[in-house]
Amino acid sequence: MRSLSNAELLRRLFASLKQSRRNEVDLITLIAEVDARKLYAPEGKPSMFQYCTEVLHLSEQEAYLRITVSRASREHPQILPMLRDGRLHLSSVARLTKHLTPENRDEVLARAVHRSRRQIEELVAELEPRPDGPPVIRKLPAPRAVSSPAMAGDAGARPPDTTATPGT
Repeated sequence: MRSLSNAELLRRLFASLKQSRRNEVDLITLIAEVDARKLYAPEGKPSMFQYCTEVLHLSEQEAYLRITVSRASREHPQILPMLRDGRLHLSSVARLTKHLTPENRDEVLARAVHRSRRQIEELVAELEPRPDGPPVIRKLPAPRAVSSPAMAGDAGARPPDTTATPGT
């Protein structure tokens, strides 16, 4: 790689990224079809997640992202070309999935293009605003009384014995 010019290195990087995105979309499409046909069951796995982690040896996070995105892509097919050309990334689609409807998907996906994870979180907060928390009113503890022998005025207290002499 050291022998490559800077321009050639950058060209190869972009070409590799483009190929990686194509492969990722192919993988998502295949996972969606295996999931739809429940082909994990004849392999002795009770779920697509277990199939992905135990047979395909994906990490739990990789399996979760790809299964979530594959299921979303079956309902919202416009996700796949957006993943393929890099307008969206897996984590953004996974985070937006439960907020996509046939009515809002075009607008929401357009707003998610080339957004960072933090920006996607802000978009999700707009899509799913949470009400302000209820006001919290609590009773403060009663102030503690300051007690000292001089201020206490305790009727049971005896004054010190001044009649006794030391040593007796």
